[in-house]
Formats: sequence, C-alpha cells, structure tokens
Amino acid sequence: MRINIIIIILLVFIAAGSFTFTSCSKKPLQMGRENPELEIQKCMKLTDKKKFEEAVDCLEMFKTRFPKSQWGIEAELLIGDNYFRRHEYLLAADSYQTFIKLHPMHPKVDYAYYKTGLSYLKQSPKSIARDQEYLQPAISNFEIVEQSFPESTYRELDQHYLKEAQTMIARRNYYVGHFYYRTGEYLAAIPRFESVADQFKDSGLADEALYYSGVSNLRLGKVEEAKQNYSQLAMEYPASKYLKSLEKKLLRAVK
Repeated sequence: MRINIIIIILLVFIAAGSFTFTSCSKKPLQMGRENPELEIQKCMKLTDKKKFEEAVDCLEMFKTRFPKSQWGIEAELLIGDNYFRRHEYLLAADSYQTFIKLHPMHPKVDYAYYKTGLSYLKQSPKSIARDQEYLQPAISNFEIVEQSFPESTYRELDQHYLKEAQTMIARRNYYVGHFYYRTGEYLAAIPRFESVADQFKDSGLADEALYYSGVSNLRLGKVEEAKQNYSQLAMEYPASKYLKSLEKKLLRAVK
C-alpha cells in the first residue's frame, strides 16, 4: 500500500514537472493596443529568429488588433512569407491570394502575384513522372505579373520562374506524349506533342515533339496532318536533326 502511494506521488510530481516545462517552453504572446509600429516588431523578431509558426500567430493577432494600419493591411503578405519560409507552399499561396482579393489595388499586389506563382512552382514535384497540377496556376500568376505589371521590381525574377514552369510543363506533356507513343496510342500522343510544339516553343523540345506528332499521324494513316507537321518543322526549325528523318518517312508513305 505504501509503495502504491509513493508511486502515485511520483507520478503527480512528474506530471507537474512536465506541465511546468511545457508552460515555460512557450510564453503566451503579449500584444498591446496602442502602438502598431512597436507591436509589429514583436512579429518581425519572431521571423528573424526563424520561429515561423509563432510569427504567424503573432501576425494573426496583429491584423485583428490593427486592421487599418499599414502593417495590418500587409499582415497577410507577411503571413504568406512565413509559411513560404517553412516550405508550406500551399498555405503561403492561400495567404497571398487572400491579400490579392482584399487589396487588388495595393502597391504590393504584384509581389503577391509573383509569390503565389512561386509558391505553386515550389509545390510542384521535380519529377515529371509525378502529377504537376500546380504548374498551370504557377504560370497563370507569373503571366499576370508579366502582362499587368511591366514596371514591377519582380519582373526579372518572374520571367525566370515563368520560363522554368513552362519548361517543366512542356517536359511533362512530352513525357506523357512519348509514353502514349511507345504504347501505340497515337491519338492520345498527338495532342500532347502538339501542345509542346505550339505552346512551349522555347522548351528545347518543340522540334522533337513535331517529329513525333508527324510520325504518329503517319502511323494512323493521316498523311495530310503529317505533312502539316513537316511544314511547321521545316519552317520553324530548319536546322533540326529530325527534319530529314520525317521527310524520309513522308516520302515512303506517299509512294
């Protein structure tokens, strides 16, 4: 009986110690209501210390306390930046999009579009064999910066990442098209190849895609369509190594 009592007392002390340790490990955030410039520094310091989760909590409280201040308006951007630093890219994209919806005329809205695109790009797997559902939203946001904000300070970076996203989606379409080609599903392969040739001319895959589109058409007996592929290949990529090969296949097909 005495042993049981001792064990119970020990368990109580252990639990109390754990509670004290947990309570002390994370201080509750204190935020005043008078000076937004002073209070936002608390959130910034948490970011500087790489305490990104706590920084998000701080910013959520700040935008509730000071919704009309400069920092209160921009808090959603800062929340997105903290999610981005934690590699939580979809949460980051959601925060940037919320800012765009709430403040479409804000001077930093170009940044929000740019970081939305970059968040979706970062969320996309590097392997083209995996699903790339976020590449198109990335491209759409990059293109908004490109088309609507020609003076943006993020334009050069935006163009760089836009090209990267376009190349990735071109490689993905080519990969899927070539899979269909190898399995003899030429009807499914042709649209993939032609999308690469028509939409992603700077991908480095356009001439090869035209070649395989032409061969696929020949194997389906669509000689006229193959001729169109050849004409486009000859006109846009006269030095392509695929041009002669497709020409030979066409000549054999029309004999």
